[in-house]
Amino acid sequence: MLDISSLAGSFVDIFSLKFLLLFIIGTVAGMVVGSLPGLTTTMGVSLLISFTWGMDWLEAIILIVSIHIAGTYGGSTSAIFLNIPGTPAAAATALDGYPMARRGEGGLARGLATFQSFVGGVLAGILFLIGAPLLSKLSVHFGSWEYFLLAMLGIIISANLASESLVKGLMSGFIGLSLATIGIDSISGAQRFTFGESALMDGFNLIAVLIGVFGIAEVIESFSKMRPPLKPEGLKSMFPPLRMLGKFFPLGAKSSVTGAVIGAIPGLGADIASWVSYDMAKRSSKSPETFGKGNPEGIVAAETANNACVPGSYIPMLTLGIPGDAVTAVIIGGLLLHGLQPGPLLTQQNPDIFGQFFAIIIVASLFMLVFGLFFSFFFQKILTIPSSIVLLIVTVLSVIGTYAVNSRPFDIAVMFAFGVIGYLMRRVGLSAPPMILGLILGLMAEQNFRRAMVSADFSFLPFVTRPISLIMLFCIIFVLLNQNQFLTKKIKNIFGNVSNRRNAA
Repeated sequence: MLDISSLAGSFVDIFSLKFLLLFIIGTVAGMVVGSLPGLTTTMGVSLLISFTWGMDWLEAIILIVSIHIAGTYGGSTSAIFLNIPGTPAAAATALDGYPMARRGEGGLARGLATFQSFVGGVLAGILFLIGAPLLSKLSVHFGSWEYFLLAMLGIIISANLASESLVKGLMSGFIGLSLATIGIDSISGAQRFTFGESALMDGFNLIAVLIGVFGIAEVIESFSKMRPPLKPEGLKSMFPPLRMLGKFFPLGAKSSVTGAVIGAIPGLGADIASWVSYDMAKRSSKSPETFGKGNPEGIVAAETANNACVPGSYIPMLTLGIPGDAVTAVIIGGLLLHGLQPGPLLTQQNPDIFGQFFAIIIVASLFMLVFGLFFSFFFQKILTIPSSIVLLIVTVLSVIGTYAVNSRPFDIAVMFAFGVIGYLMRRVGLSAPPMILGLILGLMAEQNFRRAMVSADFSFLPFVTRPISLIMLFCIIFVLLNQNQFLTKKIKNIFGNVSNRRNAA
């Protein structure tokens, strides 16, 4: 566990003029990206990571975490005033935020979203500080069998929740796993699917793929559905009464726990957290019929949960090397870019890593609160910029960001190729997150499976004799069976028939 002096030292380390300036840059960039419909936090983080090349790792993480937290919150701007969620995580916020804005309470709705985002970030940050070291100790007992199943579980859960059908989600995940096999085999040293292209010996550049699938694909789709400039409404009051904030604190605390727990489950994300929390708030509310008609409880539940999901998603990312969602998949690439290997050995590289992340989360949440309250009006003005100009800027930044990582024109070609692939995947209903998780986790899954087979003399028995491995295997089977309605009905019928026969006997 972290001691107080170590934790205090982590806060002292980041309180310098240079670091505070990085917090400001990341917060502003995150709010801008989050408030612009179509520009996701994932794309914003992936663009920013490429510009951190050459920075110290702590400087880079401050920028990345700041844009992640502020971007998740920033989606509430257009959700409340325009009924257009800036990010998928803000979709639930629009249900009650927009009706409040229409009846002249847009400022109150925005203020609630800001304060509750801060509450969610801080409370989940505390849960991160408690949960990350515990999971880190548990991860020491993970072997090759557990890591292989953990990778498979993350992809399957993502395929289940991120796609309109489990089959399509698994197809997307399989594409990612296939892409992960391209390059030099780390065990045998053989070249696989490189087709004589030396640039493919290390596989596809992760940043290029991410920017292509999330950024360029969004640009292509937006150009095909060009919209007129948006016209945000004016603000009225940005400061909710303290009495109201106190009244909603129990709901915010419950939503924080919900968001943090969902964030810690690989393959989910802030959008899932906001919907689950929204549904829980509606079920427990004294007036559930007002949800969707401008009930402030809906904003509190959704905004607290989606921001609490951010620190929660850092738990499996740092302790197991497993991304909690698409954004943390990008952040893992950023950590690797700066010489840090997420996983059980991370604390050996940097014993104070959890305290440093906690300090960054708290300070970034504080900057989000200040900038969210006092500069919301200026961020809304960005919504009036014509879409064509925004998309042109995004394309230019995508090219610059991709090229800056390795200075290879080949990566730019990869970016545009995956932009087209990402757009086509959207058209046929294939979700991108499972593919990205497959690409991220594919190498880990393959290497650990091969090690497991060799160490067990090619026996599958350890998968069911090791306790943690057996639990993960049951989780995988449960997820697959739970989403297969045909098999579920068959199993229920079988057990139902057995029960009827016993009763008849």
